[in-house]
Amino acid sequence: MRRSRKEKPNFVYRKRRASITTIVIRFTALIIVMLAISEVVYLDRESYRDNEDGNISRMDSIYFTVVSITTTGYGDIVPIKQDARIIDTVFITFGRAAMWFVIVGTAYQFVFNRYREAFLMKSIKNGLSDHTIVAGYSTTGKAAASELEAKGMRRGKIVVITTDPDEAQEAAERGLVSIQGDASREKNLRDAVIHKASSLIITTAKDDTNVLIALTARYLNPDIRIISRVTELENIKLLERSGAETIIAPSVTSGKLMALATREPKVVHLLEDVMTSESGLILSQREIRSDEIGKLPASLRNVVVLGVVRGEKVHTMEEMRAMKLKEGDQIIHMSKRE
Repeated sequence: MRRSRKEKPNFVYRKRRASITTIVIRFTALIIVMLAISEVVYLDRESYRDNEDGNISRMDSIYFTVVSITTTGYGDIVPIKQDARIIDTVFITFGRAAMWFVIVGTAYQFVFNRYREAFLMKSIKNGLSDHTIVAGYSTTGKAAASELEAKGMRRGKIVVITTDPDEAQEAAERGLVSIQGDASREKNLRDAVIHKASSLIITTAKDDTNVLIALTARYLNPDIRIISRVTELENIKLLERSGAETIIAPSVTSGKLMALATREPKVVHLLEDVMTSESGLILSQREIRSDEIGKLPASLRNVVVLGVVRGEKVHTMEEMRAMKLKEGDQIIHMSKRE
């Protein structure tokens, strides 16, 4: 049976100057250097002798410069005066250094660059742990990545997987770990080191794709927290069964906010402030501290408690009025940004 060839990870890096453009620039610069040196030789042509006809033409000076820089040196044109030997020592040596710079630089770009990429891939994968994977990098994915960054997550801890090459490049230019590929494929999720990831945000606009991504991710990491976008409300149950714990319908949420804005626009502005990390108000979830055990949620200082998480249930305003906080509880609260 024929073995399948191991696929290379599709990591995307910050753009370096295009290879062909770089080579053209390097060789153009080398030609200019050679022509400049040949012109110096031609201006001092009386200090050289052509063993064939005794005269040095402009073409002869170009020929002499090229064979000298490339260390071919046929000996048919030779310097016969001291100033010509000085020109050879200074200018030809400089031209030879420029030639080797072009050769070595080009060799590095085409040969050693692949080892650089392999090293970068290994370094990236070794450094990933407790990170967040964002599947899809359109408007929703970009907003999710921006919010994660605003919440204090390092860019190197945010891994973007997208099929769009332009989006993948944009994520890489931003400093995020970027993989071009289908997030529903096991290979791409493994490249994103999903077994060490803490959460996965699925932002593609296709529910069937989101279901497949969630199923594959849950199989590879049973403990990962999965947050998914849904387009059709009828697919919420399907996403839940696929392993998504939090499911958000952007179209429904935005529609409700628009309707609310017709009568109570200031409420919408407040909600926008709460949902934006750069604002003065933040909405957070945290475990209660030891000095808060036994207290009523409403008695906590410097925070407005909106809900209490006990076990798998969230107790909201009415239910938590008479509740006393217990060890292991979490509170959902609103507070001022420090």
